[in-house]
This record gives sequence, C-alpha cells and structure tokens, in this order.
Amino acid sequence: MKSICALLLAFLLSTFSIPAQNTAAATNNAPAPESSTQGSLDRLTQSNHDLLELLKKQQSVLEDIQLDRKLLNRQIKNLEERLTDSLQQNTQLEVKIAKLEAALADKSTPTPASTNAAPATPTPSPSAPPPPPSTYLPPPEAEGAPGTLSWHRLFTLSGEDLKTSNVFHIEGKTWRVRWHNQDKPGNAYQNTSALFINAFPKDDTIPQKVCSKVGTGGDSTELVGPGNYYLKVEASGGSWELAVEDFR
Repeated sequence: MKSICALLLAFLLSTFSIPAQNTAAATNNAPAPESSTQGSLDRLTQSNHDLLELLKKQQSVLEDIQLDRKLLNRQIKNLEERLTDSLQQNTQLEVKIAKLEAALADKSTPTPASTNAAPATPTPSPSAPPPPPSTYLPPPEAEGAPGTLSWHRLFTLSGEDLKTSNVFHIEGKTWRVRWHNQDKPGNAYQNTSALFINAFPKDDTIPQKVCSKVGTGGDSTELVGPGNYYLKVEASGGSWELAVEDFR
C-alpha cells in the first residue's frame, strides 16, 4: 500500500513540473518589446534624416535659380541704362547736326545783286523727289482656307521714339514681327537713327529679342508662342513701324 502511494505522488510531481518548464522556455524565447520599439524609432529617425537632406538639396537648387534670375535682371537693367545713354547722345548729336546745317544754309545764301547788274537767267528748278511711301511694311498675306495654317496680321504700330504696345494674345506656336526703321531725309542723317524692339511675356521680365537696328532698313523676326505678350520699342533719330502676325 505504501509503495502504491509513493508511485502516485511521484507521478503527480512529474505532471506539475512539465508545464512549469514549458512556461519558462516560452518566456525565454519571446521577443523583448523594448528592442522592437527601439528599432522602429531608429528607422523613423533615419527616414526623417534622409528627408531633411533632400529638402536641403531642393532649397539649394532654388537659391541657385533665384541667383541666376537676379543676375539676368541686373544685366538687362545695365543694357537698358546703356541704351538710354546712347539715345541721349544720339539726340545731342542730332541737335549739333541741325545747328551745322543751319549755319551752312546761312553762309550759302547769295547776297542781293546791285541794281545795275543784268538780271540773271533763271535756272530750271530740279524736279522734286517723289514722296515717301505710306508704309515700308509688306502687305498682309492672304489668310488660308478654314482648317489650314496661315499668317494672320493682328495689328500695326509706328512712331519716332519710345513706345510700348498693349498686351496681345498669340494662339499659334509661331508668330513674327515685321519691322522697318527709317532715317530722316538728307545725307547728313544717314545711319543716325536707331531702333530696338523686345517682346516681353506678360508678367515676366525676360524678353525675346526682336531687332537691334541702326540706320534705314527692315526685316521680319519669328518668335515662339503661344501666350500673352507686349512689345517695348526704343528708338531715336528717325521713324519706325512694325506689324505683328500670328501663324495659326
């Protein structure tokens, strides 16, 4: 009887010891929650660091673009100042030429002949030069049939000095400015006029150059569209005219 009780007690003790050992093993194999959280924080910190580096690079690129734009605006301003000085010098030169012509005209005026002298034989007056044409620009081209591309003249502009056009809209991918510069009549004024035209996109300070001309002459300059533009004309010493045409 005693041996049976001893065997039963040994069996019960072995039964309760096995779950305890399994529980301890499971506890040792479970991942530590603190190490998993630290890894997530490290990855998040690295991602934030990479994002900050990317933002710094983008900021550097934007600063370089702004610096280039400031330099370009400064160059344009310097060119405009030089152009203004040249126009002033040209105006002063015109005044001097006018004074010299007036002085030469006074010296060449003949003195009245004495009353006893025989009357001079009148010389035939030379024929007057033909009047200048109403415009030096070519006429507008005939517009194409509906559905075909052709040149459409939007407006013309003329003057003798500075002028800025109204804002106009270009529909086509290409448009052009037909322009002509004309010296004042007389050999003394040959190649004394100047014409500068720039096309500015609306709300922008970087122009497309149209022409830079000294003396009589004209041409056509094609530009890139579409968009809204205005023309800035700077001129002196003569007369000018232009026409804007859209290829659509």
